[in-house]
Amino acid sequence: MLGSMAGELDRERVAKYVVARRGSLGLTQEQLAERAGVTVKTIYNLEAGDRWPQARTRSSIENALQWRPGDLLRVGEGMEPLGLELKGGPDEALRELSELNAYFADLRANPGEKRRMALAFLRALYGEPGGR
Repeated sequence: MLGSMAGELDRERVAKYVVARRGSLGLTQEQLAERAGVTVKTIYNLEAGDRWPQARTRSSIENALQWRPGDLLRVGEGMEPLGLELKGGPDEALRELSELNAYFADLRANPGEKRRMALAFLRALYGEPGGR
């Protein structure tokens, strides 16, 4: 049953959300794995969209990402993770937007490799290899 259920999930979407959330928390794959009590290979496989983890592993990863139980499944079904709405509120959102603004200001001032890497990451995150 798990195999058929996982086949219907958008694992690529889950992968993008996990990568983005891990990045917003400032964690490496190794740090996320350590927080979740799983192997780095488990995180790598999830972020690559290769394998769907078992329920207990998903729960550990959701907790490490500060998401609510079931959020990985919700993302895979095309919904938003509920955990993000509970954390921080408007003040946290404003702080994050201010931080993003500072990063973009830095990227505008730096036409080099850092900007190319950021564009590549954003294209991968939004699934647009050729850009908008």
